[in-house]
Amino acid sequence: TLADFRAATSHRITFSHNLIAEVLAHSTHAKGEHSKGSLIHDHVQQILIVGNLYAHNYERSPMFKADVSGQIINNLIYDPGQRAVHYNLIPEEWAGHEYAVGRMVLIGNVLRAGPSTPTPLALLMLGGSGDLEVHARDNLAVDRIGEPLPQRGRYTTSSARFIDIEAPPLAPGVQPQPATDVQDWVISNAGARPWDRDDVDRRIVANVIEGRGKIIDHEDEVGGYPHYEPTAQPFV
Repeated sequence: TLADFRAATSHRITFSHNLIAEVLAHSTHAKGEHSKGSLIHDHVQQILIVGNLYAHNYERSPMFKADVSGQIINNLIYDPGQRAVHYNLIPEEWAGHEYAVGRMVLIGNVLRAGPSTPTPLALLMLGGSGDLEVHARDNLAVDRIGEPLPQRGRYTTSSARFIDIEAPPLAPGVQPQPATDVQDWVISNAGARPWDRDDVDRRIVANVIEGRGKIIDHEDEVGGYPHYEPTAQPFV
């Protein structure tokens, strides 16, 4: 049953303050192009994605698949490729099962187009064949000169619908920032050590601020992997 699927799938997860950037596009993946951010798979429930920086990812910033229920709050999405936030129920994966409706809360997020972003691009895209219940407010989406981009779009010709819902309760402890404050807030807080970033994180963040960078195919395009001297400390 649907309840069985949900109970046996990941649930009650917070994904916050991460830096998800420069995922390789045309590299070694068997499917070819695979610059993807965060994939939240079918049936995942009660996921909170908050305060993250997504930069230079072709898709999935993030993506909810069928029947996912979660909240996407105060994320900065810079220079996405053909999709930023999206939802997709893939019919072939639901054969023999009645389609379920997904649920997404989208509050105070910012999409800024970059050199790799096609125009126009919508903040939230609906694909596949399943409906999505959505509560969206205070989201910003702009092109490279600050002109508004669409809030919603589609990459399906099925009967799938956006179903607008009233504001549900927010995840415990979450107080959304105004969208106009999100860029500075995420820049200041994203990453494992935002007060002591390494050269890679500093470069990524600087490019976001300045509107530079691109989706890449190989790490050598941005200087390769860093090489750090090993560090050790006696265990007491």
